[in-house]
Formats: sequence, structure tokens, C-alpha cells
Amino acid sequence: MRALSKLWLLCLLLLLPVSGELLAEQPQERESCEVCGMWVDKYEHTAAELVFKDGRKKHTCGVACMLREIDDAGGLDAFESVKVHDWVTGELVDADTATYVVGSQIIPDMVPNYIAFARAKDAEAFAAKEGGDIIDFNIAFKDVSPVGTTAPFRIRTAVTPGSGNFSVGFVYGYSQRDGIVIGTNSVDPSAFIGGNSAQPRAPTRLEAEQKALTFNYSPTDDLALFINIPWSDRRLKTLNRAPQTGRISETIANESGIGDIVLEGRYNFWHSTRWDKFATVLLGTTLPTGQFNGTRAITQGRNLISTAPALQLGKDTATFTGGLIYSQRYKDFWFHSSAFYTANPENSSQYAFGDSVNGGLAFHYNPNYNLTVGVEFDASYAWQNEDQGFKIANTGGTTINLAVVEDWRFLNAFGGNFKLRGSVGLPIYQDLNFSNTANAAGRPFQQVQLGEGFFANAAITWTFRDPPDELQHFHLKGN
Repeated sequence: MRALSKLWLLCLLLLLPVSGELLAEQPQERESCEVCGMWVDKYEHTAAELVFKDGRKKHTCGVACMLREIDDAGGLDAFESVKVHDWVTGELVDADTATYVVGSQIIPDMVPNYIAFARAKDAEAFAAKEGGDIIDFNIAFKDVSPVGTTAPFRIRTAVTPGSGNFSVGFVYGYSQRDGIVIGTNSVDPSAFIGGNSAQPRAPTRLEAEQKALTFNYSPTDDLALFINIPWSDRRLKTLNRAPQTGRISETIANESGIGDIVLEGRYNFWHSTRWDKFATVLLGTTLPTGQFNGTRAITQGRNLISTAPALQLGKDTATFTGGLIYSQRYKDFWFHSSAFYTANPENSSQYAFGDSVNGGLAFHYNPNYNLTVGVEFDASYAWQNEDQGFKIANTGGTTINLAVVEDWRFLNAFGGNFKLRGSVGLPIYQDLNFSNTANAAGRPFQQVQLGEGFFANAAITWTFRDPPDELQHFHLKGN
């Protein structure tokens, strides 16, 4: 019931966009871009003006958002006029007659970085200096996607959004593991301990809640920095057999507190001129801010065993992650892939969590600029933990997860936009390590791990971009 109630809470959070859309329609004194929420008056040299047949008027921060508005309305025929600002003079010109440069070194408002010119020769001069492809309105309209990028939940995106981009988010996650997995075989915990009178214990359920504050900031167009500050609550239920009477009883252990803080940096070392293919390197570390309770290895009979690290809030040492991310767009679809390696050094208690390799694939669909839906796969292999140099046989293994995800922009406010993200998934394949051992009397039993279960996450994020100072200087020089 506890797990179901938390899952129900997450489902309620996913319904928030309905009310959020009503809020998004409320008038604001200071006009923001209809698509991304950025203040229009900060982007005067790139802003677009759209006048509908019924006289309604909208403005967007730039060309990319303008194209998304036109696509959402069904094409140019829905408008009385659509105009863009000429990059050189700042004057309004008809969008369908302008010449555009995409893929230059300048990101004035949004990605892809379309920049409009009234005269083709001005576009040619700009592209010769700053790079990029010269295209007309029809190519730009056909090429643009509903959103500039999508953000996988358990992987990463290779797209860096441009200098000055900032976001803050609150994340709630719940996961549950409630089945014993021996290799690839799943066993009910009660049947596992009940089927062998020499079995001293069996874990039955691990529940983990995590709340986190996240921050993203891009100091340059190619670099994005990330920090995650987590708070964890963990609860482990275990069946134990009394050695004298054989009676089985349940014990419950709890741990709560701050976890290890995550720091990451993504550097986009290559992207295509049309902003539809990206390759990025990721480097990250964790700070040992979470509590570690000094797990000790013990002997039982002729075998070395160790208490499970399930309740540890931290690793008591800095860890290091490195890897590559690749993202690609095809029309309304985004594809993300990643491969990482994480090194977990031995901590001050002479305990080392096993190093791991992780890979992920995400497929996202964007029917419009408000909504993303998709599926994600992530796979990991972890080596066995070590305690005082001894490998702990019932740790590590392989897990492949499947998740369905959504991302809904439900409100524009404060010069940015709010999004509600959700993810629900479960392991679809597990091959977990275990240990065949024996007690002092020589009777065999097993040391095992919990698996199966499910996980769910919900996050509310606010994203804002302030145009960089060097861009304003560029305009002053250009004019």
C-alpha cells in the first residue's frame, strides 16, 4: 500500500499540466515568448511578430520559436503577416522573403540559431565571417523541430543550450526492489528462506525515496555545468531466522540524510551545422557528503561475507565518471545515446563499491513544442564490492531498465518556462551476483541480492536564458 500511494502521488503530479496551461494563458504585463517564455524585450534584434487573421498578435524571441508557432498553427495561411527583424538594421521584414543563416558561431536566442537578413548579400557576408549555412524560409520551416532538444531522465542530452542558460529543478524519486534475484532467476523472499532451514536471512524489500535540488548553467555555448544535491530516505525489510528456534521474524532498518552531491560538466565538441547531430563528452564527480556506516566484512563458517550496502547514503569517497553522449534529431523525433564509466575508489573504511559501466538509449517524440513522450533504456554492469580487499560475492551484476517518460511545458513565467517531467519504469533483465556458502555446521545457504520492483520520478524545472553581454556588444558593432 505504501508503494501504491507513492505511485498515485506521482500520477497526480503528472496531471498538473492541465491546470498549468490555464495559468499559462493569463496575460502578463511584460511580454514573453509564447514558445519558450523568454522576455521578448531582451531579444529585440531577433524577435518575430505574428499577426493572426483575427487580429491577434504574438511575438517570439527569435526565428526558431517563430517557426514553431507557424507549424503549430498549421502554416503561414493562418496569419495575416509574419515578420522578423533584420540582423543588420533591426527593421521588420516579411519572414517568407528573408534570407537566413543557421549554424553560425552566434546563438542569439534559441537553437537552432536561425538569424534573419533582409538582403541576401548581408547573409553571405555574415556567413563568411561567422560560419553557417545560408537558407531560405521554406528550408528553415521544413527543417525546424518542435523543440530545440529533449532531456532524457536517466541518461543525458548531448545538446548544450547556449551561454547564459540556467535552470533549477526539484526532483522526487521512488524505487522499490522486492524480489530476490539469483543470477537471472527470481525467487519470492518468503519461499527463499522457507525452503532452506539453514538460510539465516533473506532481504524482502528495499524502498528508497530521493528528493533533490538540481541546477544547470551554461557559461559558454559549448559547456553546461550541473549539480545535484540529494536527500535520501531508505528502508530495508529483512526476514531473519532465529538460530535456536528456527522462528522467522521481520526486521526493518531505516536511514535518512543527505546523499553524495553530484557535479558534472558536458562539453559539446561537435555539432552539425543544422543543429540536428551532437557529440559531447561528460566528466563528473561526486562529493562524499553522504553518510557511510563503516561496513565490515565478517566470517561465517569457512566463508567471507559482508553486510549489504543497501542503506548507505554515501560512498565516503569521491567518485569519477567519464563518457560520451550522442544526440540526433529527425523531424519530430529525438534520439539520445550514452556510454559512461564510473570509478569508485576505496574509502577510508577500506570499503570499495564496484566500478561500473553504463549505457543508455532514449527515443523521444515531440508532437508540439509543449510535449515530449518517449521510451528510454539504460543498462549497467557493476563489478563486485570489496571489503578490506576481499570481494563481496553477493554484490554487482547486470541490470537493464525500461522506462516511459513525458516532459510537459505547462507555464511561462519570470522570463522562462516551467516543465513537468515524469518517468516510470522497471528492470527488464537482471543477472545479479550471489554466493553459495555454508554455516559453521557445514550446511549450505546463499548470500543474495534484491532485484525486480519498479522506479518512478517526477521533476519540476524552471529554465531561463539571459542573452550574453558579448552578443549585445556584437550588435553594437554590427550597427
